[in-house]
Amino acid sequence: MYLDFYQLREYPFSLACDPRFLYFSSGHKEAMAGLLYGLRERKGVALLLGEPGTGKTTLLKAVLQMLPGGVVAQTLDTPLHATPAEALRAILAGYGLEAGEGLSAMQARLEQFLHERHQAGECVLLIIDEAQDLNPLVLEQVRLLTNLEAGGHKLLQIILSGQPELAAHLRTVNGRALHQRVAVRCHLAALSVEETRAYLSARLEQAGGRKLLFESPAVERVHALAHGVPRVINVVADHCLLAGFAAQAEVVSLPLVARAAARLDLGTPAAAAAEAPAAPPPAVPANAPASMPAAAPRAMTVDALAGGRPPALQRFASGWARWAGLGK
Repeated sequence: MYLDFYQLREYPFSLACDPRFLYFSSGHKEAMAGLLYGLRERKGVALLLGEPGTGKTTLLKAVLQMLPGGVVAQTLDTPLHATPAEALRAILAGYGLEAGEGLSAMQARLEQFLHERHQAGECVLLIIDEAQDLNPLVLEQVRLLTNLEAGGHKLLQIILSGQPELAAHLRTVNGRALHQRVAVRCHLAALSVEETRAYLSARLEQAGGRKLLFESPAVERVHALAHGVPRVINVVADHCLLAGFAAQAEVVSLPLVARAAARLDLGTPAAAAAEAPAAPPPAVPANAPASMPAAAPRAMTVDALAGGRPPALQRFASGWARWAGLGK
C-alpha cells in the first residue's frame, strides 16, 4: 500500500522469516560463529536460545543457506504430542529413508545412513526449532542419537533451538543427561537502540528504500515500544510507514510512531518496559552437550539452497563459513 510512496520494491517489515532480511547484530554474529564452529568440529549438539521474536528461525534459515555442499540437512517441526516412534519416523522421512517397524529397527536404519554419509565425507545436520514444546520422551530419544560416533566425531550434528523454557527443562532431573551433551551454547538477545537503528536501515535498504527513513527520536520510540525485539519492531515499523503514507510524510517522525502505537494498543513505553524480559549474555562454545527432539518432517539438502544467496549472507558465507572450515 505504501510501497510506491516510499519507493520500495517490497515490504521491508514482513513477519516472514526471510534470511534475505537478516540483520547481523553482534549477538547474531556470535551465534552464527558458534553454530558453524560446532559443525566444523563435529561437536554433536548446539543449543540456540532466545525469547520469542528475537530471530532464531531466521538465523537457522540463514545457516542453511550459508552451508556448502557435502552437508545433508533437514529442519523438523515439533508437534507437541509426538511420541519417540513418531519423532524417529519423521527424522528418517526427512532424510528420504523408509522407516521399519519398531524403535530399534528405525534407529538401526538411521545409524546405517549416518555411517554411509560419514564414509562419503559428508556431514549430517538435524535442526529442531521450537524445541521447548517437545515431549520429554522425544528429547530422551534424541539424546540417544547423540551417542552415535565414528572416528572420534559425532555422526549426527544437532541444533536445538527454543525459548528459555528449553534451558529450564534441560536443568531438570529428566533433562540433565541431554544438558551434559550440549557442546555449543548460543543466545539471541533483544537489540540495543543503536542496533535497532541499524536494523531498520538494513531492512529498508534490502527492500530498495532509503536507509534514513526514520528520524532519530522515532527510532528510539520504536525501540522502547518493542523492547528491542525484532518481530515487534517489524510490526511497529510497518504501521509507522502506513501512518506516514496516510499523512503523506516523507520521513517517519515521533508523532507518527505515537499514532502507530495507539493503533496497535501498545501503551506507553515506560509502562511496558517493566514487562520486558531480561536477556542473558550472548552464547559462546561450551563444554556441555544437549540434544534435540524431533517431529514432523520438512527436509532439504543444502546443495539445493546454495544458489541465490542475498548479499548479506553472501558476505558472511565467504567469511564465517570459511573461518569455520565449511566454506568454499
